[in-house]
This record gives sequence, structure tokens and C-alpha cells, in this order.
Amino acid sequence: MAKHKLGNPVFIAAVLLLIVNDWYFKQTFHNDLTGKLSDFAGLFALPFLLSALFPRKIKLVYFFTLLFFIVWKSPLMQPVINTLNGAGVPIHRTIDYTDYIALLILPVSFYQFNKQAEYHFKPVILNMLMVCSLVSFIATTMPPGTYMRFNNINKVYTFNFSKRELVSRINALQLNYVHDFNKYVQDNNKHSYGALYKDTARVDFDSRSNIFYYSSSLIKNKRDTLAMLIDYERVKDADTIVLKTMYANLNISGNNNTSQLKLLSLNNYVRKSEKGDHKELAIGIFEKLALKKISASWR
Repeated sequence: MAKHKLGNPVFIAAVLLLIVNDWYFKQTFHNDLTGKLSDFAGLFALPFLLSALFPRKIKLVYFFTLLFFIVWKSPLMQPVINTLNGAGVPIHRTIDYTDYIALLILPVSFYQFNKQAEYHFKPVILNMLMVCSLVSFIATTMPPGTYMRFNNINKVYTFNFSKRELVSRINALQLNYVHDFNKYVQDNNKHSYGALYKDTARVDFDSRSNIFYYSSSLIKNKRDTLAMLIDYERVKDADTIVLKTMYANLNISGNNNTSQLKLLSLNNYVRKSEKGDHKELAIGIFEKLALKKISASWR
């Protein structure tokens, strides 16, 4: 029998909660509570596990867990997630700043880890516990699934402001995304790679096409489109607008008093185990992340 911190019953309970929540509760209930449960359980269990594996780096583990979660729940991670998803590695997370409340569990985890009690377990059980813990963390961010394209949505949203204003707000939404992404790129160049690889990545703007591009010397012969700004003077009501930041195709129409946005199609990542109408879920995400930022009052 061996003594080990991972035998802590609170840690084991957190891991079990994470597994049950991700594989059952989320698929069954699809609500905000299940998302918060994963955050609380994961923030308790992950630094606990890493501290057990690296007992000389306990404070550093908890500090970087705090920093990572803050960045993970921000738009700064979206380009990384998009790149991994494009490479066939399914990564999923939802940007919701209310999730930061889960950071309150970190001091509880730190306190539990530093309690003097150690628990007796057979080595084989400890190994199984480590494996289950790692599986639970991977399941939270890498749900099995695939990208799906939903065509023929044709859902119309009407706004009580002009077409010109709608175009302006959509462009502002895209510019906010590009701004956050560019800040991530600059910070990454400055801090992550060191002097040898500074300025390896950049965001470029082509004024002729109104397109923002991302390029990197680490990715040869590849330039990703980040956003395509809409030219109000050129766009026609029948034109299809490609909103790269939301993987959506849409039409814009209207006059000097009102405007309409018609959602034509969407791409969205869908878990294999996810229940419900996948198209409606994708539309809900679009409405939450795009329409609510364009206007608080659409119908």
C-alpha cells in the first residue's frame, strides 16, 4: 500500500463529477449549470493532479492554472482552437465570462492538497485514478464529433436601424475579433518564442479586398483569412456575405430606417453524443455570439 495525495476523497469526487457531467449531464440537460459544474470540478482536480505529479511546483501549478483558465475563456484562444480544429484535433470551449466565478474553487483545491493527510492505495489503483483523471480532462475539451454544415436556414432577423448601421455593426464585430487576435499574436511573438522567433506571425490587411489575413513563418505557403469587411457602397441585397469569424453565410438588406439579416448557412462543431436539433443549437450559438453583440433588440 502506498501513500498518495490523489487518494483524497474530495479529489476523487471532483474527477467523478467531471466524468459524469461531461458524459451524461451535459448531453441530457444542455444548460448553464452543467457548464459551470465542469469548470468547478476541472479547476479543483487539474491543479491537484499536477501538484501531485510535481510536488516541488505546487504554487506555480496553481498560478498557471489561474492564468490558463482566464486566457482559455477569452477570445484570445479562438485562433489556436481554430488551427487545431482545422488540423483535425477537436477542441471545444464556450466564451462566457461568468465562468470566471469557478476560479473561486482554486483556493479550496490548494487547501485540500496541502492538508497533512495522505491516503493509502495500491499502486494499480493510483495508476487507474491518474488515467481516469486525464481522460476526464481530455473529454472536457476534446469531445468526439465533427464539423457540420447547416444549409437552407433562411432565418431572418429584423433591426430597428438602417442597413448602413447594420453593416457598420457587423464590421465592428469582426474588427473586435481581429483586434483580440492581433493582440494574441503580438504577445505570442514577444513572450513565447524568444528572440530567435520574434515577429514570426502577423496579421495583414489587404485594402483592395478589405480582408484581414493571418500568416506565420512557421506555416509555409499558407495564409488564413480572419475577416472580410463589408463595403456598404458595393454590397447588394442579394449578395451573400461570408462572416468568417462565425463560419456563417448571410444576406443583408434594408433601407434608411430598418434592416434585415438573413442567415443562410452555418458551420458548427457537433459532438457525436450531443442530443437535440443540431441546426437549432448552431443557430442559438450564432445568435448568442453574433446577434446579441450587434444589437440587444432584434426580432
